[in-house]
Amino acid sequence: MEKSKESYAWLGRIPIGIGAVIKGWDIIGQDFRNPNILPVVDFRAMTEKCPRDCPQCFTDKNKKTLSLGEIKRVICEIKELGARAIDFLGEGEPTLDIDFWEIIEFTNSIGIIPIVFTESATKLRNPDFVKRLKNSGASIIPKCDSLFNSEYQNWVVGDKTNTYFYQRNEVIDILIKNGFNDVSSDGSTRLGFDMVISSQNIYEVPKTLRFCRENNIWIIFSFYLPSGRSAKDDFNKNLYPTLEQKQEMQKLILEIDKEFGFDHPVWNNFATIGCVERLQIYGDGRVSPCPGNETIIGAVQHYSIRELHQMILDQFPSHDPTCFDGHCLYRPRI
Repeated sequence: MEKSKESYAWLGRIPIGIGAVIKGWDIIGQDFRNPNILPVVDFRAMTEKCPRDCPQCFTDKNKKTLSLGEIKRVICEIKELGARAIDFLGEGEPTLDIDFWEIIEFTNSIGIIPIVFTESATKLRNPDFVKRLKNSGASIIPKCDSLFNSEYQNWVVGDKTNTYFYQRNEVIDILIKNGFNDVSSDGSTRLGFDMVISSQNIYEVPKTLRFCRENNIWIIFSFYLPSGRSAKDDFNKNLYPTLEQKQEMQKLILEIDKEFGFDHPVWNNFATIGCVERLQIYGDGRVSPCPGNETIIGAVQHYSIRELHQMILDQFPSHDPTCFDGHCLYRPRI
């Protein structure tokens, strides 16, 4: 199988056409290891509004108070640190933000790839909306707790009308028709899934992975974070997969990916790729190291992104990219 010319962080040279990496996370190894470069930033400085009510949501839905001008200034500072991409996660659903297009298109205009994590069914069923996303240079990550079990998927998002599953699948079809999963010579794709693994959907991993590899769709399999709702005392612990289930899942991922010529390690956070995110910005300007570590180290109103980045490395030396091994520092090792 043909492989990429570039060697990416954690992955090396990757097979082309199987969705091995999302556009924006395709970071050259030496760039990732450079502590003076901030490759990917998690940007939660969006609206707190969301029509869904997922039990594992990692955000407290704090109200956005940063102005559009402040947000653009911050994005420019992120660019100065050599960022490849910004993950737009939102405090809620990013596409509902009143400034969504202004932020996404500005990000693209200064040479940063916007990656939009979205529940998708509210806005992306509109083909014109999707076409504008395509023109904005964005990569799109629709919500994916299950591609095959409508009852489970609707339960996760709190949809009592039993329509979300079918609407989300409709969006996936629209994204594919608009070429988000077109094969690229660098091995990347602009369509991906972030599948949060529970005891109820872990059996779907092999079928989901094969679907993605066959359709050039990126996939990460993430376990619950020790932050947000899944860190609260009332979170349903029965949703946690057992260690044995996780180990079997890792084994199957390795076996299936080798069939597609994709030989890689397996990590405890996303399974198919190591972590590349290094700074997280909230809607009120506060900054923490990442979604798994919500320790506030400062705010963009008082410090530059360069200063905040250095403060994270000083306070949490385990985040130093020169020695970081790609495994989530806040999830248990498998």
